[in-house]
Amino acid sequence: MSESKYDKYIGMTFSPVTFEVSGDRIRNYAKATDDMKPEFLEKDDGKLVAPLAFTSVYWISSFASLGKLGEEGIIKDISKLLHGGQRYELLAPVKPGDKLELQVEIKEIYVKDNMLFLVFNIPVKNQNNEMVSRVTTTFIIRPGGF
Repeated sequence: MSESKYDKYIGMTFSPVTFEVSGDRIRNYAKATDDMKPEFLEKDDGKLVAPLAFTSVYWISSFASLGKLGEEGIIKDISKLLHGGQRYELLAPVKPGDKLELQVEIKEIYVKDNMLFLVFNIPVKNQNNEMVSRVTTTFIIRPGGF
């Protein structure tokens, strides 16, 4: 198999992004998703924990720097971007006061069926440098977008 012009981007990382977790964000998310378990609605932030699906709130903030893919010439038309899916590996509870650092890395990049597939690995650490989750997400760029 010949080397793809995109292989050089495998392992490329984005600037780290920090996401601050607040009790209000957790409670609002729980209410919006109708996940009314007491531990997600607790008024005392010291007893509050985030629902597992809260991961979707903070991982998306890591893509604020998608412009780097444009600068590198990988994506030429962002309107051709599709969300191909994600997988969460949850390792520790997320609580109010946590300052999460997300570091996006290109894990795979390849062309299939005339579309560009970008697979990202996003480890998430808290302020104590403990891994709280790992997100793997796939974006697909339709023809004309790369």
